[in-house]
Amino acid sequence: MMRKFWANLSDLAENIWRPVPLKGAENVLAMIINAEDEEGQPPGTSIVIATTVWVLTSPRRVFDFLNNEGTRNRWRHVRETGYIDNGCDHGNQVSILEVKSTEDQIVVILLQEIYTTLTGSYVTFAPVEASTLDMILNGGSPENLPILPSGFSILPDGPKGNEGSTGSLVTMAFQILDTASSATYVSPDSVATTFKLVMETAECIKAAMLNPLNLGT
Repeated sequence: MMRKFWANLSDLAENIWRPVPLKGAENVLAMIINAEDEEGQPPGTSIVIATTVWVLTSPRRVFDFLNNEGTRNRWRHVRETGYIDNGCDHGNQVSILEVKSTEDQIVVILLQEIYTTLTGSYVTFAPVEASTLDMILNGGSPENLPILPSGFSILPDGPKGNEGSTGSLVTMAFQILDTASSATYVSPDSVATTFKLVMETAECIKAAMLNPLNLGT
């Protein structure tokens, strides 16, 4: 999942990033992905919206804020139902998350992968069907699972490392499957909806970092 996330964000020739023609979107880029019979990608057209923000907080604290059970609901209403460790650091995990409505009903199940090192930290997640999740938990291969990964990369803004850096560069990218768009047409409503999600998340993170009580560490 993390490899697919970075394949979307990378500066490959086939990744054509475009400016978002909306007010306040000067630092936001969009990409359209058209997938037909492509392994690991749901068929159809999807939209990726990405932006980077700077916050005056160490990468580790941003990483902890995005993953701490007590602060996670500040930016999305979720509950972790299980996880497995995925590396030497305790913060490296693959988790199953349930996103709930205000009526406490499960809206969607997310598969989340998080990874942290001294050079950077990453949080990626994607919605999955319950039947697909059962297949994986019963020994099925997730290698070519058709998913739409979204997430965050958290990098230090200087050479001091993860703990010593005075600030962080947080890149967030959200990807949605869009039935209203095609290879030749992009729905303005879909772009506006995804743009709103990205900007609200960015503002939530920046506001939380201004208040030490919100950091969850």
